[in-house]
Amino acid sequence: MRVRIIFSAIILSSIMTPLRAQQPATAAPAADDLARRAIDVLAGPAWEKARYFSFAYNIVHDGKITASFPQRWDRVTGQYRVSGRDPQGNDFVVIMNVNTKQGRAWKNGIEINESGIFDLGFRHFINDTYWLLMPLKSMDAGVHREYVGERDDSCGHSWDVVKLTFDANYGLTPNDVYWMWINRDSGIVDEWDMRLQTMKADDVPMSVYFHDYRRVGGLLISTKREIRGKASSIHLDDLKVLPEPPKGAFDAPAK
Repeated sequence: MRVRIIFSAIILSSIMTPLRAQQPATAAPAADDLARRAIDVLAGPAWEKARYFSFAYNIVHDGKITASFPQRWDRVTGQYRVSGRDPQGNDFVVIMNVNTKQGRAWKNGIEINESGIFDLGFRHFINDTYWLLMPLKSMDAGVHREYVGERDDSCGHSWDVVKLTFDANYGLTPNDVYWMWINRDSGIVDEWDMRLQTMKADDVPMSVYFHDYRRVGGLLISTKREIRGKASSIHLDDLKVLPEPPKGAFDAPAK
């Protein structure tokens, strides 16, 4: 009897194997297609008219704003303005062109011409506008996309996860690695995981949840980013998206 059972199993296996081989495997979604879908959902044709951005990059801890950096940016000309307090507690204003890194700057109301203040302004531009527009920048030149699989939760939601890596000359921290969670039903990015280049290779990536999506100037933007496990979040407040910069947007601050 034992021999007969084994023999039957072998025959059944030999019959089923070619049947399985004939069934086409489900193709993994293409990373570029997923990124383009997210961009279409979040911006679509409105992206072409979205020239001027005005927002406050607010760092919130335990429900209180601990740092605030109001900003204005013309993505056509590269004109940019940021203000706030520097790491030493000084009030600063930087008005510069992010393409040339030239401009004017003030510290505690006094105009200065120090390279460090323009470096500070440029760091804010790179970091803060990326937080604002990360899903929309996933198809930028110098960004590489890789599909890494599907994620599900107990409530029946599904996400396609796209890994983002960068060319060596991209931004200020090109060795960062990001994972973009794209909701399979809506096409919206619900989460962004980050392994920063300052972290160890075996560190658990930092998870950022996207909340409070709003339609502004035709773009759908998450205005609150919760950093999991940190009691911290980034709020993108006072957001405006316009087809042209308002008059005087990049004028020197009033004395």
